[in-house]
Amino acid sequence: MRNLYLSVAVLVLATLSVSYQSCVSDVSANAVTPAKADPTEVIWHEIEDLANLQSKQQKPVIIDVYTNWCKWCKVMDEKTFSDSDLAEYLNDNFHMIKLDAETKSDITYADKTFSYIKSGRRGYHELALALCRGSLSYPSLVVLDEDNSILQVVRGYKDAAELRALTVRS
Repeated sequence: MRNLYLSVAVLVLATLSVSYQSCVSDVSANAVTPAKADPTEVIWHEIEDLANLQSKQQKPVIIDVYTNWCKWCKVMDEKTFSDSDLAEYLNDNFHMIKLDAETKSDITYADKTFSYIKSGRRGYHELALALCRGSLSYPSLVVLDEDNSILQVVRGYKDAAELRALTVRS
């Protein structure tokens, strides 16, 4: 009787082992590898990542200074930045940064900490004000050189052709 129990136990373990190996093979075969970024979509980064990005590859920078309530900021996201040819060009030639001009979190940039300033109904972030050279309007695109020095601030909505023309000159 003991041999019967032992035989059944071995059979169960063997069956479980085969089932486990089969499951592992199925999982491995169906494993999802992280998708590479779609080159036809703008790859956005956080401003806190800029120093690290520049240390890996120096490029000029475009910072999209926006707010969540800005209609033309949304139109630029939907129409301008979704243009696949423009997105590929921007990704190849610039580090692209999104900056919410009303973010409430502190941001350290260029060894200085910038904060949110409550003003009126909304307020603004000190970094957005500094990058936009003291004059906030949305959307604003801040173009930096490879050393992160401000080259120009472009205010207002730009379609894909206008933005490409601006960046070619930068």
